[in-house]
Amino acid sequence: MNGRPTFLPRTDAPCGVRQGRPSSRRILSAAAVLFLLSLAACLLFAFAYPLPEVKNDAAEYLVLARNVAAGAGFSYDGATPAMYRPPLFSGLLGAWFSATGNSSLLSAAVFQSVAHALGVVAAFLLFLEILPSLRWAAGAALFLAVNPLLVTRVAVVLQEPTLLLFTTVATAASVRLVKAPATGRAALAGLAWGVCTLGKVVCGFAPFLLLSMRMLPDRLRWSWRGKDGAILLLCFAAAIVPWTARNYLHFHRFIPVGGQGEGLLEWSVSHATIPGEQPGEAYTAEVYGKGLPEAERKALLWKYVFDHPRYFLVDRVLRNAVRFAAPARDWWILRGIVRPGEHRTGFWILAALFHMPLYLFLLYRTWQWGTGALTVSVGFLVLLYWVYWMEHALLWGDPRYGLAVYPLLVSMVLPRET
Repeated sequence: MNGRPTFLPRTDAPCGVRQGRPSSRRILSAAAVLFLLSLAACLLFAFAYPLPEVKNDAAEYLVLARNVAAGAGFSYDGATPAMYRPPLFSGLLGAWFSATGNSSLLSAAVFQSVAHALGVVAAFLLFLEILPSLRWAAGAALFLAVNPLLVTRVAVVLQEPTLLLFTTVATAASVRLVKAPATGRAALAGLAWGVCTLGKVVCGFAPFLLLSMRMLPDRLRWSWRGKDGAILLLCFAAAIVPWTARNYLHFHRFIPVGGQGEGLLEWSVSHATIPGEQPGEAYTAEVYGKGLPEAERKALLWKYVFDHPRYFLVDRVLRNAVRFAAPARDWWILRGIVRPGEHRTGFWILAALFHMPLYLFLLYRTWQWGTGALTVSVGFLVLLYWVYWMEHALLWGDPRYGLAVYPLLVSMVLPRET
């Protein structure tokens, strides 16, 4: 020995909290119970309170879904193809409306309840991949099943239950791939992330994050075969390409998933408040009042951004990062119980119960991963959450966007499988 530390090849074999994997029968039984408990909690909530008024984003998703169900395609008016919104949520909701023959708000709430329950089951299976303990996995999944931040989402016609489900499925597939690389697992992970990206384009970085782990230090890296990497990307692209081709056919330009780029830019500028400068809302109104083509509108909006780099790259990013990590209270806001941005006792109770401890565990696991004390598969979860958080800090830090990766945050609490 030359006195230098030697890093052995990393495995995911347990060496601290030792657990034998539960039998398939026990796993299926626990998953069924969790599904039914989750579904019951959501349905009881949906029937107990009046459903909120549908407006803004929710109104668009609902119109798209109803037109899909009616056989009028992905459109707002039943004739003109739409491309602004991503297709996954409205497409699935439309399929639900078609299958049930009911496109009411209550039917949408039932769909959301089913999506939530399936998301809990997916999280349960993810937790088992991290630590093969039925007790810990079921307990963490039960926390998600009755979590008011998630249960209240079923009353709102927005994407969060669907995004949580598909993000968690894709994450579980990725963890299985990292633990035991194989061509079939690479194909499944790529396909899962492709479908997830059809729900929210910001998920599109995940396959590339997986592959980039090869460049990390020895104790943190995941070494993959070139064949598996190619299959991962090929299946990822295969899930997205048909929708991209549909968009190109109708709009004659490259739109991989949705055309929300200008919308996000416009929202960011219009909500800018910079001391001593023209308010972003007034500037945006001025730009759109000129009736300019899209390219010229974007150029003027980007000019506002480039003219105020400190606000958009520092102040706004820090604010977005904090907001992303706050509890989502959309239902309470829509019910008039609280006002947006209001931080009364209820806000701090929600934060203390459902957020602050989880972020402390995230910091602790990040430190453990950096020292090489975690398996590579758990390290991937840590890295995935941080990159997802940073991406939303740059783009749009609404608290509800953190719900799609909330199970990853909960997974940080599981005992370390070492």
